[in-house]
Amino acid sequence: MFPVLRPILNRGGAGYSISRDETVEHLQPHIERGLALMRTYDATVPALGAEDAARLDALMPYLRTEVGKLYESVFSAGGTAPTGVGAVAPATGSDVDPLDALLRREREFGKELLAEVDSVHHQERTRAILRAVAAGSTGRLDVLREFAARRPARREQ
Repeated sequence: MFPVLRPILNRGGAGYSISRDETVEHLQPHIERGLALMRTYDATVPALGAEDAARLDALMPYLRTEVGKLYESVFSAGGTAPTGVGAVAPATGSDVDPLDALLRREREFGKELLAEVDSVHHQERTRAILRAVAAGSTGRLDVLREFAARRPARREQ
């Protein structure tokens, strides 16, 4: 379906949208990525200064709420969402800059959500939730870019 026609044809349920089972299948990986992103935020906070850590902590409730919206969409479609139990913690070795890892993961999360909106015929409610979560990712990404811009330049070794 052409993106221009989507709002017209999907109004009132007209037009094709994927099934509830397919919705669950499509949203589960995004929930897993959101949970991994939360773990990455938790691992990054100690590596920042007090002021930046406080700003990052202030963003966490929004991320939790956005991942919760994805959970709610899966549950309302009759599915079960991943819990994150048994997930691997983010890499925290000395050769991995926590802020760089967080920036990369946040960028990928938002990009994948927008790709999902554009490529899959979700119901309008699910599309709106995906867009809202992607917008939250963009807001957090702006803050992370600000942190990265204030860092002293690193020398290549």
